[in-house]
Formats: sequence, C-alpha cells, structure tokens
Amino acid sequence: MISISFKEDILKEKIGLAGCGNMGLPMLNSMLSKNIDAKGYDIERKTSLLNLGKDFLFSKEKFLNDRNIIISVVRDAADTLELCQGNNGLFEQQSSKMLIIASTLSPKFVMDLKSKAPKNISIIDAPMSGATIAANEATLTFMVGCEKVFFNYIEPLLELMGTRINHIGNYGSGMMVKVLNNFIAASSVVSVRHVLHQAQKFELDIDALFKTIDTSSGQTWFGTNRADIEWFKENFENDNTMGILKKDVEAYVDSFENESDLDNFVSGELSSSIIKAIKNMPVTK
Repeated sequence: MISISFKEDILKEKIGLAGCGNMGLPMLNSMLSKNIDAKGYDIERKTSLLNLGKDFLFSKEKFLNDRNIIISVVRDAADTLELCQGNNGLFEQQSSKMLIIASTLSPKFVMDLKSKAPKNISIIDAPMSGATIAANEATLTFMVGCEKVFFNYIEPLLELMGTRINHIGNYGSGMMVKVLNNFIAASSVVSVRHVLHQAQKFELDIDALFKTIDTSSGQTWFGTNRADIEWFKENFENDNTMGILKKDVEAYVDSFENESDLDNFVSGELSSSIIKAIKNMPVTK
C-alpha cells in the first residue's frame, strides 16, 4: 500500500535523481522539461553540473531531506550503499521516502538492500535500457519489480523518461530481467567488435559489411545503431561504458552462477569469456 505521506499524484511530488551521469542527467532534464519538481544529486562534485543551478544539490543530506521520491541511477553497488547507508544516507531518514533503483545491479544485492531498509523506506527496482540515445530522447525501456499498486503509482513518472514501462513482477524481478538482457547485450557487443576487427584485418568494406548484416540473421542492436552509439569504438576502461558493461556481466554472474545454481549449459565459461573479451577489446579504427 502507498504511504499516505506521498501525494496521490506522483507528478506533483518532490522528485530527486541521484547519479547525474550520461544516463541520469538526460533523465533529469526530461522531467524538468515537463515542469516536474525535480532536483539532481551526484556523489562526484562535477563542475559541469553547475549549469543546473537550483535544480542540482551538492549536499546529499539536503538532497535526501528535500526529496520524497528518489530515482537512483548511480554507477554500482558501492555507490548505492553510499547513497543509502553512508553518512547522512537515505536509511537515516525518518520520514517516508520511496527509492526507485534504475541502476543495473545484482538481483541478489537489491534483495539484500531491501531487507536492510527501514520500514519508512519503500524500494522498487526499475532498471532501464536503451543507452544514452534513449535517455536523451526519453525513449527508455523500464523493467519494474514491485507490487501492482506501486507500479500504477510510479508509471506516470517513468513515462516522462521512457516509452516502454514493463511491469515484470514482484520486487527483484525487474533487476533479474535487466541482467539477463544485459548478458545478451554484452555478448552481442563482443561479437560485433570481434567481427569488425576481423573485417578490418581483411580490408573489407565496412559499410557493405554492416549493410548486409543489418538485414541478415547477424543483425544486432549494437551493430545497427553503431553510428549513434558514442561508445561504439571504446576500448576497455574501468570508468567508461565498456567498464559498466563488464560490471553488468558480473552482476549476472553474482546472481545466476553461484555454485548451487550452476548447470551444465555453460558452467560459467561463457560469462568468463565475455568478461575477458570486454577487457581485451581490440582497437577499432
């Protein structure tokens, strides 16, 4: 049941977005463009965010005190713990708050986080997909895990940032679908970059190659949208998008490849190979 502390219409609530990076910042701007009372916060003190003026708060304590609905788009589990359990964190708040986790994290991690949350903190997992292109165009896909009553409440807010808001099931199920989706995405990224590397070695016409692949069985989101994906030619760095892709595969491993769950299909070998391939991504011209 939705706490009576929250306004009946979520679009009239005080919204906060934590994690104003490549995904979070355009999500915040989408809400602001619709005249939503939204403010941003980021763990890092980025000078580029000064342009947001009054719509950005550098103090986590002020941010959490002031906002009732918190959308978290922070990078990883460590940043999520800092937001929730760090000094002046969300879990220290005494009033009713709602946390919508839009980051990609291990399903096991988000289940553990919810078990440690105070009763006044409601948590929903709603990871998104579509990369920066979709964030800028407000066409993200959200995978939501929560009770139906909570989904109905937050759906109008998510529709400001996305076009496909999918209710997957109970809490944790949205994150499970997201890491499975990203496992497929990581596999295709590795495959496309490998094929591109091989094609360049044989001096093939790259445009002709992709024109053919885009209309054949090897078509992928990553390959087809290569011209619009700013990280298409990235090499691996821990703090870039390829680094995030590696982190997402590790989130899959954490939840689906523990010793009791391993089966004979891949036995961890495929995910290990994908992680190795991401870390050794070949240089692309």
